[in-house]
Amino acid sequence: MSLLDDLIRSYALRKLTGMFEGFAEPAVGTQYRRNTQAIGRWLEQLHGSSPQEVTHTLFKQMKEARRRGDVRRFNAQTVLLELMVESNRALDLVTYSAFLCAASDRQEGS
Repeated sequence: MSLLDDLIRSYALRKLTGMFEGFAEPAVGTQYRRNTQAIGRWLEQLHGSSPQEVTHTLFKQMKEARRRGDVRRFNAQTVLLELMVESNRALDLVTYSAFLCAASDRQEGS
């Protein structure tokens, strides 16, 4: 993937996280419709990204949120990750860890 793809993926995940942070109050009517359209638009931006790439980018953002002590953002990212895993757009922790180990083993064997 290119640098531009990385930036688009990172930006889309930040926007989705921001939306999830704002879901403290249930949306109704017009706001619900706007939220649904916006979520669809940001998910579409992730269309060309693999589940590994989405997971990696979201984990980097979660690490940064935790480093800053931003609990609300970290919690929103956790919910977002769960939903992304359920929709097969991201990897669960076990699969992602296995993927990293396999990639590391391949590099050491080179």
